[in-house]
Amino acid sequence: MKHQFKFNPLATAILTLLCGGTIQTGFAASTTSHVSTLDNAKLKAIAEKNQVKPDQESYAGEHFFQQYYVDKTAPEAQLRNNQHLSSSFCQGTWVTPINPATKPADANSTTSVITADYGHYNPNGDSILQGNVVIDQEGRTIRADQVTIDSTQTHANAQGRVQLAQSGLLTQSDQINYNLKTQTGDLNNSFYIAEQQHAHGQANQILRKNENLLVLKDASYTACPPEQKPAWKIQAKEIELNQDTGRGVTRGTKLYVKNVPVIAVPYFNFPIDDRRTTGMLSPNFGYSSDGGAQLSVPIYLNLAPNYDLTLTPSFMSNRGAKLDAEYRYMTENFGSGQIWGGYIQNDKEYENRKNRSDLHFIHNWRIDDQWSTNLEYNYASDKEYFSDFNNNPNTRTDLNLRRAWELNYRNGIPGLRAQLKVEDFQTLDKEIDDKDKPYARLPQFLLNYVAGNPQGLQYEFNNDTAYFKKSINDGSALESSGTRIYNQFAVRYNHITPSWFYVIPEASVRSINTFYDQDSQQDRSSNDLEKSVVVPQFTLATGLTFEKDGKYLQSISPRAFYAYSPYRKQDDHPNFDSTTASINYDQLFNPYRFYGHDRLDDNNFLSLGVTYSLLDTEGVERIKASVGQSYYFNDRRVSLNEQLDEFDTQRRTGPVVNLTSQLNQNFTISANSAWMSNGDNAQRDFQAYYTGDKGNLYNVGYFYRKDIKDRQNAYDQVVASFIQPVKDNWRIMGHAQYDLDNNLMREYLLGVNYESCCWAVSVYGRSYYNDLDDPNSPDVRKKNAVMAEVTLKGLGALNTKLSSLLENRVLGFNKTNQSWTQR
Repeated sequence: MKHQFKFNPLATAILTLLCGGTIQTGFAASTTSHVSTLDNAKLKAIAEKNQVKPDQESYAGEHFFQQYYVDKTAPEAQLRNNQHLSSSFCQGTWVTPINPATKPADANSTTSVITADYGHYNPNGDSILQGNVVIDQEGRTIRADQVTIDSTQTHANAQGRVQLAQSGLLTQSDQINYNLKTQTGDLNNSFYIAEQQHAHGQANQILRKNENLLVLKDASYTACPPEQKPAWKIQAKEIELNQDTGRGVTRGTKLYVKNVPVIAVPYFNFPIDDRRTTGMLSPNFGYSSDGGAQLSVPIYLNLAPNYDLTLTPSFMSNRGAKLDAEYRYMTENFGSGQIWGGYIQNDKEYENRKNRSDLHFIHNWRIDDQWSTNLEYNYASDKEYFSDFNNNPNTRTDLNLRRAWELNYRNGIPGLRAQLKVEDFQTLDKEIDDKDKPYARLPQFLLNYVAGNPQGLQYEFNNDTAYFKKSINDGSALESSGTRIYNQFAVRYNHITPSWFYVIPEASVRSINTFYDQDSQQDRSSNDLEKSVVVPQFTLATGLTFEKDGKYLQSISPRAFYAYSPYRKQDDHPNFDSTTASINYDQLFNPYRFYGHDRLDDNNFLSLGVTYSLLDTEGVERIKASVGQSYYFNDRRVSLNEQLDEFDTQRRTGPVVNLTSQLNQNFTISANSAWMSNGDNAQRDFQAYYTGDKGNLYNVGYFYRKDIKDRQNAYDQVVASFIQPVKDNWRIMGHAQYDLDNNLMREYLLGVNYESCCWAVSVYGRSYYNDLDDPNSPDVRKKNAVMAEVTLKGLGALNTKLSSLLENRVLGFNKTNQSWTQR
């Protein structure tokens, strides 16, 4: 028969040792009425029976771990719904007695319920609970074979497979000795399981030196399944955990791979909570053809709760030493931001062994619900800097680095948005003529106001006022800086019948006023100093939707769009920031053929289009196809460069076609094509990819653009990718991009990846040209790189570039990787 005790002091003593709490000393008054008295001989016999002999020690630990490591399909694992806590490559998962989501109650206030086979209370000597002792408290459970407290209620001792379960944590020790007054003690020969971290280990001794300081002697840690020889483990002579500082310190630490020591670290400092702390981060290593062997070791400095600094010294055998830094900060009332950059002195691979550097600054400040401001600054010493040193393989090189300040307003006056901006650029290519560099905006003011009924009569006003400045110092053109004021006022009526019909007529008036500044006036006559133009415009958009329901839901949606605006001469107006819109299906139904506000279009055209859609019973769009064409009733006489091109005099466009199809859950295709009126194909692209249920992927694509002056540059390339699982947990992956214009391989990538329950490794090689490289130039050579990634699950990765690289290059990679890791 079990006996139950209201025994707060004993439970709190052990809980304080392992969890941190406050002792409430003294036995409850009702305790003695529930206690049976045993003679000392019987107590000794029971104690010896429940003791674990030394030669059973390893067996006890193995049995302890296996008891709580269950198959993922087991009912207890499904009930806990914690499969995400372990690697997808593990057959099992940890299930501890108390769910990690359960928070333990305060040890000072909660009541403990104690049961035991036998109990003996001696006010003048030791008090003992014996046989299957269980101490239950909300969110915590303690089990032991025997618990003893001395007559002074100062020293507590629990022995014989002492277990503590709390919030996904479980420990088992042979013996616990604890001083109730000093709140110090030790646990001998302890095993532990951390369910949420999917980790477990052992410590020969755990010392609690005070309420917030814990020391583990001869301790191990691994996130691998409970095996005799885990794939990896950390073994340390001493691990010190300090809750006051939030830091852990290890001494005499070794990393073992299959019981073979591979790394020895005499001293290591690491965080034990979410407080940011100073320390060394995971190093990165690799090899590239231009940089040689590379090694970088980031060092994190926690300078204050609201700002920190990461310094990354690195060494490249072909270039030399380099230092990168990133400074982050948060203010109480003025937003947050970061400053980062790098510096390499006397780069051995660069011309004239030049010093090279970059600097970046971003600050964001949400002043209140209506106002916000942003600041951005970028600098680089040369145009090759980012391609040579940027650690992010997905970064695209930009020739013009932005420097800007913005003040934004929204969410105040209903329908009103506004922005004040100052913006300039650093052009990295010093060979570019001044006339081809972008204008600075000093400043620019943007305003949009929409009022009325979205389902009825609606009004809209837009303003774009800016002073554009670009100094011409090389004589490549006349100075053309000045102020441009753009205004638009529109009235529209939105007649929308849900699901089947809409018609939206709109009338608007647009105007541009341009004033050259003093530097630009000296080379112009008085008639050219100011430019003004006003153009009214009318548009009508309408469409229908016809649906047929059956095995599939099919819909056909014809649409029409008409635009008219008269011609106004603007050939001699400056062009500050406008460019011609690209050719695509949506552009057929847009009255504006210029991006920017330096020209007011002349329009008289009608666009017709139709879209067919087929959806299955699950709502998946199996087919979506659109075709459209524009018909012009007048030539387009407004242009950016005072000369009409072949598009401006055509009576119609060629057809523009879009097609996407998800044929099944695994196979998807998409295609787009646009023709000119003479039958020439202006652009086309095609993509098809297959994603299997076991992590396999095959992807092919073709992209073509015809060279059309002032509209688009030539582009003719083929891409292909694959990810193929092979034996066991191995897979190979690759990506290739072939340039048909230049008959060369622009980029290729080939890698191999292995995943297991507790570790992973990836090795890949990459050969590529930089984004701004002309592969036909004799000074340009292809770059080659070999990189490696090693991940010890539960500790972290030494490199994380391959996944981001494949995510950027391989269509469908995320879906495939998810099916691979969750299989």
